Amino acid sequence: MKENIFLILGGDERSLYLGEYLEKQKLQVCYYAFSETNCFNTLNEAINSAEYIILPLPFTKDRLTLNTPLFDGKVEIKDICTLLKKENIVIGGQLPESFKETLQEAEIEYYDYFILDELAIFNAIPTAEGVVEILIKNLPITIHSMKCAILGYGRVSKVLAATLKALGAEVTVFARKERDKADAFTKGYKFESFASLKNNEYKFDALINTVPQKVLGREEMKNISSDCLFIEIASAPFGIDFQAAKEFAFDVIKANSLPGKVAPKTAGEIIGRSILPIIEKKE
Repeated sequence: MKENIFLILGGDERSLYLGEYLEKQKLQVCYYAFSETNCFNTLNEAINSAEYIILPLPFTKDRLTLNTPLFDGKVEIKDICTLLKKENIVIGGQLPESFKETLQEAEIEYYDYFILDELAIFNAIPTAEGVVEILIKNLPITIHSMKCAILGYGRVSKVLAATLKALGAEVTVFARKERDKADAFTKGYKFESFASLKNNEYKFDALINTVPQKVLGREEMKNISSDCLFIEIASAPFGIDFQAAKEFAFDVIKANSLPGKVAPKTAGEIIGRSILPIIEKKE
């Protein structure tokens, strides 16, 4: 193992741009599990040659193999666990609990950059732009004067609401906390409670969910106009009941991981900026 060598292990275009960002910080970077950009012939050689192991976002899609959409082969998670040593420092996104437990048992230091506040704040911008792209492509009307509902009022929702309002949309925010409703009011948005979805009828052109737990089921959907487009941008277990939406014949677009899809270079640099403080503390 070589100290201060960073291995970008798998991932999509974001990971490649993350590597470029780290290189610009004068760090030594190598790659594995990219068909067009490989420094090593085997996983064993790759891990043994680096101190820092930078894993993709998401880490895995099937809980068995690493997320490697730009690689012709497969990288088994169990093989990664076997090859890692105490001297390694692992940095990844959306690390499963089982993987973290394995690292803890092996006394391997790790960080999950997906939970960093700064990552979520930075990612809110490309996420909002991704939603705008979806609206333009999937609705026959302009965003200007469009009636948009946003479920939740967290970091992403706030940027999304501001973006849509700036484009002339009529924005209604559904929130639980009174302070969120007050903030929405000061920004010029309409605001409602989640409970009102079961009691009142609404006519929206689009509804965007940002809450990662069920908030839009059968009881709520029966009060929403049938031509409303649902967009799910939350992570699992999601906020929209997809089966209920199918029964009501709503059009639903599942649009998670938007930053990596609409702006992979920006998304990669965002990951880089978010993990750089971790790296600087270790040096």
